[in-house]
Amino acid sequence: MSTSEIDASVQAELNRLRESIDNIDAAVVHMLAERFKATQQV
Repeated sequence: MSTSEIDASVQAELNRLRESIDNIDAAVVHMLAERFKATQQV
């Protein structure tokens, strides 16, 4: 495996992980918004 192939593989994995983190962040923001709505009712 050449260096450029390794670099491409690493870059692909980083992109996959970043996308996963972005999805988790979006879910956290959504849950915090839902929590805020619930606290407004208390």
